[in-house]
Amino acid sequence: MKIIILTGKFGMGHFSAANSLAQQIKGVNPEAELLLYDIFDYVMPEYSDRLYRMFGVMVTRASHLYNRYYNNLEKKGPDLKPKCLRFFLKKLKELLEQEQPNVILSTLPFCSQLVSRFKTLYGCQIPLITCITDISSHSEWINQNTDLYLVPSKSVRIQMMEKGVEEEKLYVYGIPVRPEFVMDKHGQESYIKENHLRHILIMGGGLGLLPDSKEFYEDLNENTNFIVTVITGKNREIYQKLHGHYSRIRVIGYTDQVYQYMKEADVVISKPGGITLFETIYAETPLLVFEPFLQQEINNSGFIVKNGIGMVLEKNPRVCLEEIRQIVEDESLLELLTNNVKQLKFEYDKSLLEQVLQLICVGGEGGEVPA
Repeated sequence: MKIIILTGKFGMGHFSAANSLAQQIKGVNPEAELLLYDIFDYVMPEYSDRLYRMFGVMVTRASHLYNRYYNNLEKKGPDLKPKCLRFFLKKLKELLEQEQPNVILSTLPFCSQLVSRFKTLYGCQIPLITCITDISSHSEWINQNTDLYLVPSKSVRIQMMEKGVEEEKLYVYGIPVRPEFVMDKHGQESYIKENHLRHILIMGGGLGLLPDSKEFYEDLNENTNFIVTVITGKNREIYQKLHGHYSRIRVIGYTDQVYQYMKEADVVISKPGGITLFETIYAETPLLVFEPFLQQEINNSGFIVKNGIGMVLEKNPRVCLEEIRQIVEDESLLELLTNNVKQLKFEYDKSLLEQVLQLICVGGEGGEVPA
């Protein structure tokens, strides 16, 4: 069984989901051969980094333009034609002829659109599985030649059925996270809170979207009622601004121990990305999110509020800090949020996830790519 996973590094969520999905499949079928390709690195290696930097600038400095583009795509409906189709089709054909996979997995709308067009053009029978990486039924994810969809929630499943997707193609899977988040907690060492203080974990996401207000961190540092850990990821600039400057704030750069930090925390504060959202669900930790400005994250925030597993914070740093203080110090509210997270986690039963992974591993006989 050879499985190709196609993705891209727009905000890192799609790429992270692809990696996590690969690890989860390996856990179910160690014999599976998994090949992960960033489609833009593969097709245009000289320009992909530049493309991703441009995307980062757009979403941080011109999010209103991105949202307008995103919402316009929704109005166009399913089976969207990807940009530079002919060029990408040629490269995709070369890849599939070389690898001859049994199954193609996609965690990026562009990749799903591309493979669907390829299947129509060449009569290709290789199964295409699309994994949606936000709480979204956006039309960009929907393509006529997709054989199976891994959707993040029951509500998205219903919305996609309303858009004409066949019920039997839709599996509620959540958003893939690393295996350590999904594993059973039984037998794991429990975390003992230092001095019984609440522990806050602040994370910035793939684009490093952490608060840039000095006042915000100064006020956090002055509060003696909770411990604060900030994970800056690969954002070296903000790491240098914070590390060693605040006696009560522990600053961590890039780490592969996010699960451990989440398990220690009473609450996580971050941007509402799909990966972070489901990491906190599996870690059973409430999520407070900075007010979102990208449409996908607005959708994710709606899911958080609707399910009572967290709250949206105000943009103003001083107001935001006061909200954080009130939530963390309100024992009954924090307990309610935590119980809601645990209840929601039960909907993503581990045995069901394994059944879906088994379906992926045995469901594709594939077939050769037509010449």
